[in-house]
Amino acid sequence: MMEAELSLLRLYTEWGVDTAVADTSADHRRAVSHPLPPVGGRATSAPPGERARLADGAAAYAPDSADHAPRPAGMPHGLPLGMPTALRGENAPSATPQAGASVADAITLARQVAARADSPQALATAMDRFETCPLRATAMHTLIPQGPMQAPLMLIGEAPDADEDRSGQVFAGLCGTLLDEMLAPLPLARADLLLATALPWRPPGGRPPSDLEQRVCLPFLERAITLFAPQRLVLCGRMPATMLLDRDTPARRQWQALDLPGLPPLPVLCMRHPLQLRASSTARREIWQSLLIIMQSLRQGG
Repeated sequence: MMEAELSLLRLYTEWGVDTAVADTSADHRRAVSHPLPPVGGRATSAPPGERARLADGAAAYAPDSADHAPRPAGMPHGLPLGMPTALRGENAPSATPQAGASVADAITLARQVAARADSPQALATAMDRFETCPLRATAMHTLIPQGPMQAPLMLIGEAPDADEDRSGQVFAGLCGTLLDEMLAPLPLARADLLLATALPWRPPGGRPPSDLEQRVCLPFLERAITLFAPQRLVLCGRMPATMLLDRDTPARRQWQALDLPGLPPLPVLCMRHPLQLRASSTARREIWQSLLIIMQSLRQGG
């Protein structure tokens, strides 16, 4: 009996299972009732009647009055921690897209849902109810930006890692420790920063997210930037730069401009991710140079 249990654990490890999220197992293939076509495959458009339902489906994500209730006393500024999937309300509206929806339909629905959010709290609710992206069904938390409105600096990291997914805290675990080491010599408190991940959900087993998954999640990231309205963006790692600037090899250590509806051109700086502090002396030197550029900009801009 013991050998059978050990064999099962080894199988789980080979499959990439690294976290127990419930007392009983769940078949997440059945949880995602609207699989998206693979990247590179020809996307077939949904039938006209289905496209009409997709267009109307964004209304299902509109937050009710309870979402705009006053925040409890003592809750920090910005948004609360990510919402665990196990604690989502049974009566929460679910996604309406049907199986066979094309990639274009999925991206269109994501844009509609994100555009309807008129506050960070409303966006967090809409993201947590969004079921068209398969990543949501397997993640423990929906990671939402954390920090003050109109922050002098917004740091956007890669996809959530295991520590972030378990805790619902952006830049948690080792990543958070290394970020604190980066900020320690500088007159820049972590509480003054707006922190976010490029994707709101961790890919299963920590695998790289597909191009399709990034495209579906992009409207939520862009809407979060618009609603929080930071003064500057710092893109930590390749993924946020690829998503927002559409560049596989972003230029580091120089400010660029990002145009988003409703905001003036945002200064954007691409730099290495905090986890690369331990990669090499070259990586540490480049990170320090990027931090100096950031501090110079903060001094000049106030």
